[in-house]
Amino acid sequence: MGFLSPFLLLAAAAVGVPLLLHLFHRQEGKRISFPALRYLLRTERDHARRIKLRQLLLLLLRVGVVLLLAIAAARPFLRGGGGAHPPTALAIVVDNSMSSGRVVEGTRVLDRLKEAALAAIAQAGEDDRIWVLRAGEPWDVAAPGNPGDARARVAATEVSAAGADLAQTVRRAAGLVRQAGLPAAEVHVLTDLQATAFGDSPDPVPEVPVLVFHAAEGADAVNRYLGSVLVGGGLPPLAGRRSELAVGLAGDSVDAPLRLIVEDRIRGASRIAPGSTATLPFGPFDEGWVSGYVETDPDDLSGDDRRWFALAVRPPAVVALRSPAGGQDAYFLDEAVGVLADAGRLRRPGGPNSDPDVVIAVGAEGAAAVGAGKTVVIVPPADPALLPGVNRRLAEAGIPWRYEASEARGEATVGESRLPVPLEDVRVGAGYRLVGSTDTGYEVAARLSDGSPWLVVGRLGAGSYRLVGSPLAPEATNLPVSAFMIPLLEWLAAPPGGDGGLQNLTAGAPLPLPGSATAVQTPDGVVHPVDGTQDYRATHEAGIYRVLAGDSVIALAAVNPPTSESLLAPAEIASVAAAFGRELRVLDDPESWADAVFTQRQGSELGRAALIAVLLLLLVESWIAATGAAVVARNDERDDAPRAPSEAAASVSAG
Repeated sequence: MGFLSPFLLLAAAAVGVPLLLHLFHRQEGKRISFPALRYLLRTERDHARRIKLRQLLLLLLRVGVVLLLAIAAARPFLRGGGGAHPPTALAIVVDNSMSSGRVVEGTRVLDRLKEAALAAIAQAGEDDRIWVLRAGEPWDVAAPGNPGDARARVAATEVSAAGADLAQTVRRAAGLVRQAGLPAAEVHVLTDLQATAFGDSPDPVPEVPVLVFHAAEGADAVNRYLGSVLVGGGLPPLAGRRSELAVGLAGDSVDAPLRLIVEDRIRGASRIAPGSTATLPFGPFDEGWVSGYVETDPDDLSGDDRRWFALAVRPPAVVALRSPAGGQDAYFLDEAVGVLADAGRLRRPGGPNSDPDVVIAVGAEGAAAVGAGKTVVIVPPADPALLPGVNRRLAEAGIPWRYEASEARGEATVGESRLPVPLEDVRVGAGYRLVGSTDTGYEVAARLSDGSPWLVVGRLGAGSYRLVGSPLAPEATNLPVSAFMIPLLEWLAAPPGGDGGLQNLTAGAPLPLPGSATAVQTPDGVVHPVDGTQDYRATHEAGIYRVLAGDSVIALAAVNPPTSESLLAPAEIASVAAAFGRELRVLDDPESWADAVFTQRQGSELGRAALIAVLLLLLVESWIAATGAAVVARNDERDDAPRAPSEAAASVSAG
């Protein structure tokens, strides 16, 4: 409870007036000659007791009237009971990640979340500042506005193909409202409570009231979804050659149909069982970009029932092998390159002046001379004494890595691999430590069982580099005498433009742009001007993104939702509280939600009720005072009445 005008409570000091009147009030008794003493004393005691009780009751009523008048003047109110609230900095976090597109009982989850957000905004005033943050679009800039601005932003929010990190978004929201400088601050989180949205968050959320509205029943949710698309086993598709496309079906389902659409035409169809992988024929295609998607029949969550792909169909890459003069480290590499060339999977340079697409540089020989936009594959020499020269040539080529001799003894295996080529049986007996800088334009594609990098892929201007952590010789690894040497070398020798020419991004991840890019055309057909020196971040829609240089398409990228968004199991309340750093109330009833928001609102004023109570007390006080006066008058009349002779005689004899 609070008061809008608390200083007027000082008027309650007026209760001293009835108290003083009560203390100083004296009622003069009437003298009676020749009383019957016993009768009069008993009557006087009974009469005095009634008078005291009536006077005490009148005192309490008059004190109550004065106090209620003072309270009514101070304008009391109940907190949290509805009505007005102090100016509040409010951040509304709308979880519009891909899972919010699920349809429950004919209504999208996102639509329910938006209704709850609008219900909260309806209780906001013009003195409030409101931010609307879209958890499925972390790159989106949220600016403060009035309730009208917030309503428009909520209404314009649509389902994103990206995932959501609610802990990070709520931490950002809490920081915004805390620094707003308003008397009150609050964060509303409207979510489907998907467990995958609550990761481990070491940083606590600032101490701001956080209310969570949960709008879907995910415990019994059934969902099927397509896995990632893999073309040609991850190897580059070649012009004029047939390949194959593999896609898996996961989740809870029965057999489902599968359709392959390329350039708006159905190129294949099949049926697939849950937990299995289907392989569809793919191609052949002419040289150039090819895009399409694989789909199944939609269910309640249709955002994961289609997987997009984009790839570059190219002629076999021109691959050059360079090694120190007289070196023996390139023998097995040269044999493997010959096998791939004979199979038409790659081409050797046609003459001394031909420009290769890929250079395999043993000992980094000639790495600095590789042309812009090309790929260089670095294979270390078997002799560790040559490492200083190797590292010098890497620095000259602008590759921010170096090789160091390893003190490890014994044989290691490949413990972690992101390559489409199976490497589980690869053993490494002699290798080097790959030491990199703080450069972020790289990815460790494979690690040894001890956790050390063994295969690194990075960007080098418009081209790329690939580093192998051990010599490709029998004394260092079993690769040269295994069946994995040829597919691994074909993957290493893939031309720039992605693994095997396949451009595949997760929604929400930045889209790398070549320096010549001038615009990006999103799947909805809208062209967005860009600066080629920066990544494009607004990848919230699944589909094909076209990178333009003027009017020409220079690259394609397929953007798909993360598979984590297809897992609909709800989070435990303890996990939500741990992610937000405080105890929470998680509400799923719209009416309860409307009553809970704006935790510091004053509620309805009680001044009118206090005045009604004053009127009732005055009526009671008047009635008691009137009845008391009537009793006194009757007693006076009785005492003044003439007595009978017998009574007088009795009085005289008693005297």
